[in-house]
Amino acid sequence: MKQYHAIGLMSGTSFDGLDIVYCCFKHNKHWDFNIIHSECVEYSKPWISKISKAKDLNAKDFLLLNKEYGHYLGEKVNFFIQNNKITELNCISSHGHTIFHEPNNGLTFQLGCGAAIASTTNKKVVSDFRKFDVSIGGQGAPLVPFGDEFLFNKYSYCLNLGGIANISYSEKETRIGGDITFANMASNYLAQKIGSDFDNNGEIAASGTVNNELLSQLNSNVFFKKKMPKSLAREDFENWFSTIFENNKKITIPDQLATLGLHLTNTISNSITNNKRDVLITGGGAHNKYWINLLKSKYKIECILPHKEIINFKEALIFAFLGVIRLESGTNVLSSVTGAKRDNIGGIIHFG
Repeated sequence: MKQYHAIGLMSGTSFDGLDIVYCCFKHNKHWDFNIIHSECVEYSKPWISKISKAKDLNAKDFLLLNKEYGHYLGEKVNFFIQNNKITELNCISSHGHTIFHEPNNGLTFQLGCGAAIASTTNKKVVSDFRKFDVSIGGQGAPLVPFGDEFLFNKYSYCLNLGGIANISYSEKETRIGGDITFANMASNYLAQKIGSDFDNNGEIAASGTVNNELLSQLNSNVFFKKKMPKSLAREDFENWFSTIFENNKKITIPDQLATLGLHLTNTISNSITNNKRDVLITGGGAHNKYWINLLKSKYKIECILPHKEIINFKEALIFAFLGVIRLESGTNVLSSVTGAKRDNIGGIIHFG
């Protein structure tokens, strides 16, 4: 029986924090996992500012920030290892923080230099999972469906409600998946306009009323008519999604949040393509009771909310798994999900 111990790092588009997990993976006919330790490191305001402004830096300052953030990640991992007295470790696997994602231009960049993480921790590091897939015509995203296929395949659908909502499922023994719309990124954006960091439990949305004209505008973009595979990025949010809300400022924020919730849940329901309605839901949006209640009551979806540790750390867990598969030189990126010319091996290994 094969056994690996790995640390996974995930920083999402919502700036919820840096997720760190220490996992054990075992393989005997199929893969099993155990999350041994987990932690979410909250970003300081200076770091949120640095990462948010990264896209506007000149080339030299951008590269310096990439190295600085890599050392920051390494330092946080060192504290995590020390605090949890971790002695067995095959690799650290880092997603980084996405700054640019324009696959149609052959461009994707996740901040957090792998070499800097390795030099800070003196451990083997796997990073930069997306670029090769983009270079062979793929979207470079989402990557989580690979983990869904091998670690969570007892569920008909796996839905992640992070900054961006993505879903995956198996169809004719092929994993299908993709991004479907904006979730926490849009909700946080609206909540912050009235002084809240986020819409706690969906309470603000629940106090609002759906605006049908706004709903029609949110549903109208051509992206929602595209078939899988497809992906979204911050650029899409800024270029065409957030502008819909900006053009409807007269609508109150509670009403905008209520309408966003109906758009999101309707888009999720439209992504469920057969009679099976059991959906594993993870990510920060799983705590949004307004969204979950809509999925249950209006769309009759069986919402499976796992243990809180899985809800909060599933993406970091799966990136730890992607790193393990990279150590085995195995395929860890599925063309059926990304649209690349072929399945491929993502991740660059740095030896600490």
